[in-house]
Amino acid sequence: MSGRKIIDVIVNPAAGSRNGGLFDAVVQQLHDEGAVVRCFETEGAGHATELAARCAQEAYADVIVAAGGDGTINEVARGLLGSPTPLGVLPLGTANVLAVELGQKLRARSVADTLLHGDAKLIGTGLVNGEMFLLMVGAGFDGAVVSAIQPSMKRRLGKLAFVFEGLKTWLKGPRYPISVEIDGMVDEAAWVVVTNARHYAGPFVLAPTADIADPHLQAFIFQKHSRLAFAGYFLGLALGHVARMPGVHVSRFQELDLSSAGPVPVEVDGDAFQNLPLTISQGTQFLRLVVPQA
Repeated sequence: MSGRKIIDVIVNPAAGSRNGGLFDAVVQQLHDEGAVVRCFETEGAGHATELAARCAQEAYADVIVAAGGDGTINEVARGLLGSPTPLGVLPLGTANVLAVELGQKLRARSVADTLLHGDAKLIGTGLVNGEMFLLMVGAGFDGAVVSAIQPSMKRRLGKLAFVFEGLKTWLKGPRYPISVEIDGMVDEAAWVVVTNARHYAGPFVLAPTADIADPHLQAFIFQKHSRLAFAGYFLGLALGHVARMPGVHVSRFQELDLSSAGPVPVEVDGDAFQNLPLTISQGTQFLRLVVPQA
């Protein structure tokens, strides 16, 4: 067999009910190709980071794989910062934004081929209150949606859970006034999304010029406070035209501070985070990520 021979897999046992058998099929494909596969199940929040750091310190595996959604991938990535061992992805989540970003097909043969033979490329990261993120930070609308979804609801409804809670949050109306300070310039917003990637919430293109391998973050500042305005934002996102819409300010930055008079919910890489205030900046460390073959 050519390619990687020893593969450690850190798996979130609750993720997408292991995505209709994708996890077992990928592991079987890896075994069939002659790879030695060790699987470690997470037991709670933060455990994936501990497992990844431990595996990286052992320096036994050729690749350490995050098997789960974008939140699990984030945790494993945190444990691999500064390590020469690359991160692999076995997408088992609801939105699988990173998999979409990489062009990874959700088929066992394709995922296994990537883990065995894909190139390991350096990618940029971001920092939110000193903690690493790979894809995005959302303050306001999407923070409220993610915070409202219980794990049991996500397992039962999948993507429909986000649609259901998104509709409920929209009907309540925008209610999160946010103060934004970008590199010393102050602005006001109803919703803020900071992204390291092109895609958002799965297949939707938010930032057409973004590149996860390019160490630049973009802030999308949605300024209008009304249900009608937010309906327009959602339509623009579906069409890939958000950056050109009135009431949307897009900026690259070195440091961004978000604050508010009241509690504003936040999501980071698809998982609920602490409320505002936040300080967001470009990450100081790169990560080696295994990507599909061209």
